[in-house]
Amino acid sequence: MHTQIQKNSISQIEKKLNVSHKKVIESIRRNKKASRAQIAKETGLSTQSLTRLAQHLMALNIISEHSKVEGLRGQPAISLTLNKNIFLCVGVVFEHDRVTVLLDDFNRDNIFRECEEGVFLSAKKAISTAITMLDSLFSTINKDSTILGIGVSISGFFTNIEGQICSQQDPLGWSTVNFQEVFANRYRCQCYVENDGNAASIGFSLTKTGGALKSFFLLLLTLDIGGGFVSQGRLVDGAFGNAGEISVLFGSSGNMPKPTIGSLQQYLSDASGIKATNEDIQKAVDTHDPVIDSWLISCVESMKYPLKAIQSLLDPDTIVFTGRLPLELQKRLSENIHISSPSFGGLSAPKPNIFVSETKNILELGVTSIPAFYFFNR
Repeated sequence: MHTQIQKNSISQIEKKLNVSHKKVIESIRRNKKASRAQIAKETGLSTQSLTRLAQHLMALNIISEHSKVEGLRGQPAISLTLNKNIFLCVGVVFEHDRVTVLLDDFNRDNIFRECEEGVFLSAKKAISTAITMLDSLFSTINKDSTILGIGVSISGFFTNIEGQICSQQDPLGWSTVNFQEVFANRYRCQCYVENDGNAASIGFSLTKTGGALKSFFLLLLTLDIGGGFVSQGRLVDGAFGNAGEISVLFGSSGNMPKPTIGSLQQYLSDASGIKATNEDIQKAVDTHDPVIDSWLISCVESMKYPLKAIQSLLDPDTIVFTGRLPLELQKRLSENIHISSPSFGGLSAPKPNIFVSETKNILELGVTSIPAFYFFNR
């Protein structure tokens, strides 16, 4: 994560919260609604502390009592929910073929989404497009709401700890972008910059499934391959923010298929002699085109070494597949992949599970989760 924390941009309402308050809020957010007993179990807080914390959060208008549900015995339990539009998170997703700007409520409910599709190989064009959409968005936000920050997602690697990034399509253009000046100063709130794999990993870590995992490595299968590693609920991003750059393990040869939309499009184009579109890809998947089967077999082969490296070096509990690659193909990949683990004397090391996330637009959910992620971890 790359940001310059500006203490004067921390909201007054957040200054009234401590770590225990945030544990309660995080538990409710993860579950959409939760009883005091459920929160106590997840956080380890005592009943007495939880009662005091809940009263304080209700006084600040952050949470409210939702409805009564019958307990197993004794008094009915009361569920707690987060109030709407108290905390908001902004997200900007830069991709080669589109720029998306989002506003989510702290409950992860989307309030605003605008997507501009096209060719965004120029950093200048992409930034200009994002600013136009953000200016429109910020003009509509209620002044009583608290913006936790702007999450920014972009593919590429960071060149230093200040957050300068080198993206494949316009290395020189992106490497000169100062995200803090462009976004944080313009909109007077925190700005958090992550590569796309880390952004999606953060989003998944804040889901109920992701939060229950001890550790996971996420593979973001979109136009290219992104990766991110979360252990004990915390993102492992490395010295410069480049941990998880799994795409380099797939080799530089353009002839070897890999599990990306770009690779599949090229494979179908080579087979037909005509450039394949997104519609052609979906049609080939729906009709079980044998070219898809051939591509999948090659992808399984190309994934053997990267997945073995993930298992051997990081030892995650689970490897998660997600992204814009058609869900059916992600599932077929997961069913056919066999991770080889170290074996001595007939005994083999444990292997990670493979989980396909069916959550749509995980990258979009992830980028608006970045401000929330660091809200809970600062």
